[in-house]
Amino acid sequence: MKLTDKEILDFVRENLTLDKDKDGHYTLKEVSCDVEGYVFGSVKGSVAGDVYCNVHGSVKGSIWGNVYGNVNGNVEGNVVNDVVGTVKGNVYGNVGGDVKGSVFGDVRGDVKGSVLGSIGNYVYGNVGKGVLGLVQEK
Repeated sequence: MKLTDKEILDFVRENLTLDKDKDGHYTLKEVSCDVEGYVFGSVKGSVAGDVYCNVHGSVKGSIWGNVYGNVNGNVEGNVVNDVVGTVKGNVYGNVGGDVKGSVFGDVRGDVKGSVLGSIGNYVYGNVGKGVLGLVQEK
């Protein structure tokens, strides 16, 4: 179905706020409808809905929801809930919830709970309770 010019102009008036930058280029200031396709530019504001696809760039703000996919970069902030997957790098801060997967890097802080798995290297610190398993020197 082909849209008429009037329908296009009505849609723009009702759903988009446009502006020009200092060089005279158009910028999209606000979108008041769903986007069912790609955004080929940066979003320098908030997304007040869900993202049902991939983000091929950095998120330089907070996420007040869940990430149901992979993070293929660094998390340079806090994770306030559980990590249900694998961490293939180092943890330089605190994890306030459970890690229900493997850690293939170092943990440079305290573990206040139990480790229900094997530790493949040394523990440089105190073990508050017993070790229920073998301690093997290789």
